Amino acid sequence: MNAGSTGHETAVPVKIKFDRLVAYSTLQLPLAMAALPVVLNVSHFYGEVVKLSFGIMGAIFIFARIVDAIQDPVIGVISDRFTRYGKRGRLTFVAMMTPFLGGGFYMLFDPPDSILGDHNLMAFWLLAALLLVHLGYSGVSISYHAHGAELSDDYNERTKVTVGREVFGLLGMTLAVVLPTYLTATLGESQGYAMLGLVFLPILLVLSTPTMIWAGPSVHPPVTHANRNIFVTFFQPLKNRLFRRLLLVFVVNGAALGVAVTVMLFYVEHVLKGGKLQAGIILLVYFIAGAASVPLWLLLSRRLSKAAAWFIGMVLTAVAMALAIFVGPGDFYWFLAISVITGMGIGADYGLPPSILADVINAQEGGDSRGKTGTYFGLWALSTKLATALGAAGSLPVAALLGFNPAKGLYSTTALMFVYIVLPVAIKIIAALLLWFIRIEAERGSVRQELTGRF
Repeated sequence: MNAGSTGHETAVPVKIKFDRLVAYSTLQLPLAMAALPVVLNVSHFYGEVVKLSFGIMGAIFIFARIVDAIQDPVIGVISDRFTRYGKRGRLTFVAMMTPFLGGGFYMLFDPPDSILGDHNLMAFWLLAALLLVHLGYSGVSISYHAHGAELSDDYNERTKVTVGREVFGLLGMTLAVVLPTYLTATLGESQGYAMLGLVFLPILLVLSTPTMIWAGPSVHPPVTHANRNIFVTFFQPLKNRLFRRLLLVFVVNGAALGVAVTVMLFYVEHVLKGGKLQAGIILLVYFIAGAASVPLWLLLSRRLSKAAAWFIGMVLTAVAMALAIFVGPGDFYWFLAISVITGMGIGADYGLPPSILADVINAQEGGDSRGKTGTYFGLWALSTKLATALGAAGSLPVAALLGFNPAKGLYSTTALMFVYIVLPVAIKIIAALLLWFIRIEAERGSVRQELTGRF
């Protein structure tokens, strides 16, 4: 089997210099900054400001998500093919996709005045903008993350890459919370959202430039897909049993976040009796704590293992979320303290799994899929969206079943507490148990083996 077919034969434990690490990581800030408003603010903008029908919006969102899910594995294969154009071939593809991300985001929040009031044209504009921003986001993120996995084959250096990247990512999420709130409060809804779309463009340009120019080269040879059947190529990584196990844990764990995020604003309003300002502060503290905790998870993964550090993050999050059962109306500061701890947990959720993935891609268990980084990250992106969708799809029906359904005038706080606290904690515990017993790391045993062997 030649190096071209595997994409990798011998480990290249390159030590990444700090300036190269920062240069690579900066692009994650605008990526994260774009992701949250597309999920949280678009429906509010088109529903409350543009006055587009919820039925039309729902159909558009579903169609755009289906297209987005289908395109992820395709983009992964295309990213692999760009490795033929040199050690920065994946970054060339990133550069090609970046204008789609910027243009699509701007289009979403600044539709032409000439079509306001025409629901058919506004629906078409929303669909076009969503398809464009999803294409740009997937094209940039999949190839960008795949390049990061190829910067070094050293076990700890890979973690340094992912946690460095996620520091910028969590800062980007912080901006995504602060900017829409500030701009709409000072400029009004319509002008505020238009300014958000405009401000994003220079941020994307400035912070993508260091990545394109100064990020280190890939240490892997070009990837060659021997099979011409593109559907076989898409799912080839699923032959890797470690990858299948990692995906299982990742999707289950991610579903807990999907549940909590979906009902978070309802929880703040009806259980804590807070408003938009309190919700914004909670999100801000949450993401800042996540960014600040990333070095801690790096150190812990060095001392134990990546899976063991991730397990500890899951347990920490589950315990902190469970404490929220004792929080009620007016207990804003107590809930803020809980948000600090759960924010630390999200630092582990964001920083460690992609590093484990980078190891798994090059594991012997991968067989002929070994080293096909873009294809792996294409399926990884698909599973990330699946995890969020599962959580979001399950949370509201359960809440309605238990007695929280504003459309029918039902506002059971007990139902909200169950969905926001009990359900995510249960899902987190399941994910932690999976991680405790099954081996997902290429170079280490299960968490149970690693921890019981040390203590």
